[in-house]
Amino acid sequence: MTNLSKYRSLSIATAVVLGVTWLLSMAALWNSLLTTEAKHEGWVVVFMIFVLFAGAFLFFMAFKSADAAAYENAVKQAHEQGRTEVLQEIERKRKEEDEKHVQETDLRLKVDAVLSGVNGTRNENSLCNKLLSSLSREMGFVQGVVYIRDKKEKVFKPAGNYALTERQPEPFAEGETLPGQAAQNKSITVLYDIPENYFTVASGLGNSQPGFLILAPIVNENESIGVLELAAFTKPDATTTTILENILTEVGPKLNKFITA
Repeated sequence: MTNLSKYRSLSIATAVVLGVTWLLSMAALWNSLLTTEAKHEGWVVVFMIFVLFAGAFLFFMAFKSADAAAYENAVKQAHEQGRTEVLQEIERKRKEEDEKHVQETDLRLKVDAVLSGVNGTRNENSLCNKLLSSLSREMGFVQGVVYIRDKKEKVFKPAGNYALTERQPEPFAEGETLPGQAAQNKSITVLYDIPENYFTVASGLGNSQPGFLILAPIVNENESIGVLELAAFTKPDATTTTILENILTEVGPKLNKFITA
């Protein structure tokens, strides 16, 4: 730490010099008043007194600012404040990492739970139906259809469905209809305004229409080989689409094996 004692000594020496100078100036002024006829001598005396007090105040401030103990205390406070801010930032980042780890773990558990439902499938139809059933059970989708691409006819045909009532899925080409556009874009699409009568869910309490539709292409080697069409009453969030992306990334190769067998 910087040694400030020399600055305190310098302040004292400066004050002594200023004091002596002031006394000499006052003596010269007093002598001048005694030997000559001066005017406005009262104002001169007031000014000299003001200079004395101003100098004393400035000396006091300089002396205090050169106080080693005060300086050390200020440095310590600044150090502690900086250390606290660093510790708070480290703690914030640790919490963010912990939350991220928990989210990733929960996401992986959900993906594994859905994929466990398609284990033991022997053909594409069985895989599609089990996938839809597992998605309904684990993620709350109320209806769904899986379309698989027919390479010969170059259209997507329904290969599995879940809880369909009146609506019967029709084949479509890539780029046609809402599922066809999802296949062409190779990205998940979420619709928040389903066309009227697009899906109807029937139960013992009557018929109702889902409010949200997810169109998720099944991509393998940068080619859409299938499309999931899922209806839900609850608005899908970013976590839902992330889980679907992870699921379909692993389902794609399995489905492709059945298609090319």
